[in-house]
Amino acid sequence: MTSSSFSAFRTTPALHKLTPTTMTTHATRKAHIATLAFLPLLMLAACSAPTENEDSASANASATKGRVGQAVTAVSLIEIQPAPFAHYFNVSGSIHTDRNAKVFPKTQGVVDRVVVNEGDFVRAGETILRIDNDALAKNRTELASRLGLATTVLERTERLWAEGIGSEIGLIEARSGVAGLKGALEAFDENVTSGDVVAPFDGVVDRIFVVRGEMASPMMPIARVIDLSNMYVRAAVSDHYVGAIRKGQNVRIIATGNNESDTTLATIGRVGQYIEPANRTFEVVIPLRSSARFLPNQFVSVGVNDLALDSAITLPAGSVLQDRAGRDFVFVASVQDDPGAHLTAHKRLLTTGVTQGNRLLITEGLQAGDRVILRGAHKLTDGAAITLID
Repeated sequence: MTSSSFSAFRTTPALHKLTPTTMTTHATRKAHIATLAFLPLLMLAACSAPTENEDSASANASATKGRVGQAVTAVSLIEIQPAPFAHYFNVSGSIHTDRNAKVFPKTQGVVDRVVVNEGDFVRAGETILRIDNDALAKNRTELASRLGLATTVLERTERLWAEGIGSEIGLIEARSGVAGLKGALEAFDENVTSGDVVAPFDGVVDRIFVVRGEMASPMMPIARVIDLSNMYVRAAVSDHYVGAIRKGQNVRIIATGNNESDTTLATIGRVGQYIEPANRTFEVVIPLRSSARFLPNQFVSVGVNDLALDSAITLPAGSVLQDRAGRDFVFVASVQDDPGAHLTAHKRLLTTGVTQGNRLLITEGLQAGDRVILRGAHKLTDGAAITLID
């Protein structure tokens, strides 16, 4: 055998002698290869097998599909029912009264006694306080004596004049002297009795400005009396509302700081006939009932009723949507003819009016019985399937 033949014999695998050890090694390698080939199949099976949560989610997704496979949106509805509607525009005003008087004494003197207290109700002519003017009263005797003398002189002058004695000038002077002294005495008596300062009208003594022992003078007020039974509101209204305000129109008055529930209803008593050029406003006067609890100079908000409807359709202002063209619309739920079918939402264009509070007046587009979608409306499109929120 040649050397080349021997070399070929050595490199041929089939000519290798198989021992038990080599056989075990080949079997192990085959097992590893089989395992590696099976792993991808296990991973694929694991990924494709549905879990319990996925089964639940798939079931829920199927439940939220319509009959044609459309997603169903949960919404809430409001059924349209016409109701009275009133609109008000607000202006500012203040409370006034013509019976708000500061009382002055007619004579000077020391305050002797304050008869009433602050907050007391007084009648017209009732004494509020007394002024000590005894010093003036002491002079009355002298004045009365002078009047008596002047009267005696006048009587004698008239007798002499009847007999043709004396001059006409003397008679005129005597008569003038008597008349002057009578007027002075009457004025003196009035000043003496004017020591009693009285109420000018029925009302409440809101303030007393003097105390006992203090000097009172006709130049200084001694008290303030207010009558709260005849008050009224003066309001300045923009000339924009000239044609919208008339006598007898209903208004509601809310005092500053009070709740809207504390509203006083009244009617316009007078509409001003002049527009102030400085601020372009005209005046409105509104009498108040005597039971109204207001105070002079208090600021109020006056709501003037410019629209009153016995039956109107309104919606919450936030429920009306706008499309890209700027048109107002809502979604209305369809009537469900088939009990097994889903409700659908349909776009309805609206014509709107004024807003009062949170209610928007709908002038066109809706009628009684329509079911307007409120909650969830922003998620809808025309023809979308809907379901009602419990």
